[in-house]
Amino acid sequence: MFKQMVSGQRGYFQMVHGVTLKLIESFADEDLDYRPKPGMRSVRDLILHMYGIEKSLAEGVRDGRVSDEKENASIPEKPEAAAGLAALKTTAAAKQFAVDCHKAADDAFAAVAEEHLAAQVESPFGTFPGWQFFTFAYDEHWHHRGQLYTYIRLIGKEPPMLYSY
Repeated sequence: MFKQMVSGQRGYFQMVHGVTLKLIESFADEDLDYRPKPGMRSVRDLILHMYGIEKSLAEGVRDGRVSDEKENASIPEKPEAAAGLAALKTTAAAKQFAVDCHKAADDAFAAVAEEHLAAQVESPFGTFPGWQFFTFAYDEHWHHRGQLYTYIRLIGKEPPMLYSY
């Protein structure tokens, strides 16, 4: 039951991910540090977070627990994220990171059984059924992608059409 539900969502997420990759490509390397005002996340920060969290949550469901370490590596403000942020030096590197994380999440989903999705999974932000973590990642993606659409317009560029699958 849950596997079928999450599978349908992951299928649509694949289409959404394709548009997000086009959006990432719209940023120049020098745009990766753009933030609308001090204290807000940069383009680089958002890409690390939205894709890193997708991977860490999916792998957490597969492994039975989302660890602090894996989650923190996806939160730009945490020291554990420093290496990941440093690796996103170019738009091409940011896009490849997104591709790799999304594939890792797909691979983790392929490895989970119905029991994983029904089981309670502990995380730093609470305990929830496994299937819920895939919904969290999907919601996070849309939320932060909306921020990236705002950022690209603020720097004077036209984003890809929202539904240009």
